[in-house]
Amino acid sequence: MNTVDRDASQALVEQVNQALQDNTPLRIRGGNSKAGLGREVAGIPLDTREHRGIVSYDPTELVITARAGTPLSEVLQALDAAGQMLPCEPPDIGAATLGGVVAAGPECVKTQGKPLL
Repeated sequence: MNTVDRDASQALVEQVNQALQDNTPLRIRGGNSKAGLGREVAGIPLDTREHRGIVSYDPTELVITARAGTPLSEVLQALDAAGQMLPCEPPDIGAATLGGVVAAGPECVKTQGKPLL
């Protein structure tokens, strides 16, 4: 499994705090795979791609914790190595990040009104 672990928490917090201080809107961006959907969003990009990596994974408990910028392909690779998979198949895995899949809110991440991811 080829994974990269980068904790950009502090840099992201600093960027958000600066935007609050300056009253500047932010545009959250990960893999940017859904950039063409919906209306254009104004603001300075808050890029989550450098905030990535699987923080913990316990296959016996069926729990994985990963940062928002983690490519979905890395999450799927880790799950596959343990014979597991997501409870749904998000569309367009290509450049998608875990944060983007959750933010896009596809119906496959919910069951009986409760989020699975």
